[in-house]
Amino acid sequence: MEKKYYVYVHKIPKTNIIFYVGSNWQGANPDRAFEKMKRPKKWIEEIAKHDGKFDVEILARFDNSLEAYRHEMNLMSQYQDKHNWCWCNGERRDDEWKAKVRGTTFSRKIIAIKNNEKVFFESIRYASQQLNIKRPTIHHYLKTGKTHSSGYRFKYVAENH
Repeated sequence: MEKKYYVYVHKIPKTNIIFYVGSNWQGANPDRAFEKMKRPKKWIEEIAKHDGKFDVEILARFDNSLEAYRHEMNLMSQYQDKHNWCWCNGERRDDEWKAKVRGTTFSRKIIAIKNNEKVFFESIRYASQQLNIKRPTIHHYLKTGKTHSSGYRFKYVAENH
């Protein structure tokens, strides 16, 4: 059975220049790499320069969304160094962010606690996707320590965990 999560790049036709790094870690949409919908403004502007055409290359496949997410983040930092104008999700990243991605932790891990159950997440972004709670909401409950309407409380995981 084929792994359902993947990381891909978009390239400018005939040049092989990568201008976008992406993945289907949110929702495992098998067609995400080939879609033109829900793309950043810069992505739309780039393909407009090339008559709406772009090449797709699937670089890696994964069994779970977290592996795909991590691989996407690492590739973003690498390609942004090599091709200073490469981006993902319409955002450019600074050197401090890229250094974090290359390190052992690229974001603060959090824990969601409900009753006696504890669920660990690699990042707020990943927790947001898995729990269907918006990122700013999770940030708010991390700051306040209050319990969300879903019953979860959120805490940052100690660095030595």
